[in-house]
Amino acid sequence: MDKWLETRKIQYHNVSAAGLVSREGRVLMIRSDRRGWEIPGGIVEQGETVLDGLKREIFEESGIIAVPKSFVGVYQNLSTKPGYGPLEGLTLPPTVNFAFLCDYAGGTETVSDESREVGWFEPRDALGIITSPYIRTVVRDLLEFDGRQFFRAFVQSPGGEIKFVSGEII
Repeated sequence: MDKWLETRKIQYHNVSAAGLVSREGRVLMIRSDRRGWEIPGGIVEQGETVLDGLKREIFEESGIIAVPKSFVGVYQNLSTKPGYGPLEGLTLPPTVNFAFLCDYAGGTETVSDESREVGWFEPRDALGIITSPYIRTVVRDLLEFDGRQFFRAFVQSPGGEIKFVSGEII
């Protein structure tokens, strides 16, 4: 085996995408068992583009067809985390999440295995029901988007506390 490979860890990250979907001044939110209220999104599958993964995740979690409108930011979790569900017992790699503003294009609100509730909310009400500091930060960035993209990096403790270590507008 190559000596270089023997002495180094191969770096890898999960890539995910999430979107804040708007319809007539209201925003789409889902409620999951693990994180409470959040915007729909998830891991991009191998061979799938980020935008295709975004649209698929939104549809799978909410029944809504969305069209990406604006790229808002990159959110990098620098921490590994314990696996859940079928991945329980594994350590999941850090995640790089791309966040987008999206427009509603069709579909009907539908719950799934990943969402216990799906609904449309006034933007200020949506922020008020989010319990995760990370998700609240992403949604606030999406709601306040002025054309400048964000890069934010954070670490998460085993207890779930979030500490942002970088926050830049680019």
